[in-house]
Amino acid sequence: MRSKARINVAKYRKLLEQQRDELAKEMKRLEDQAAGRSGEHELVAAEDFDEPGGDAAVDAVERQQARAMAMEVRQILELVQEALRRLDNGTYGICEVCSKPIPAQRLALIPWTTRCARCAAGGTC
Repeated sequence: MRSKARINVAKYRKLLEQQRDELAKEMKRLEDQAAGRSGEHELVAAEDFDEPGGDAAVDAVERQQARAMAMEVRQILELVQEALRRLDNGTYGICEVCSKPIPAQRLALIPWTTRCARCAAGGTC
């Protein structure tokens, strides 16, 4: 049976919802950049640099980087959404490995974490 963590649910819900919203905006920005829909790129392309074709290579690299960053942001967003579900079902703040409460200091740093620091490091509680 899992122990109940004593946490301020409203505080963590607000923090997680803010992070969810910020991550969603960042993901949209990165996806737009990856698709070449960034106004920034259009302005640079309009300036027509001395080296023809050079901008296309830079744009391709930037789009690839944006895709990679969007994938990382998407993964964190999924973790945040799962943390919100754990808040709803009463398991937020409980280590999924040892079933002990996750310290508030760790939740403040990584509010979507599912493990206490010791279990996350591969140790035992």
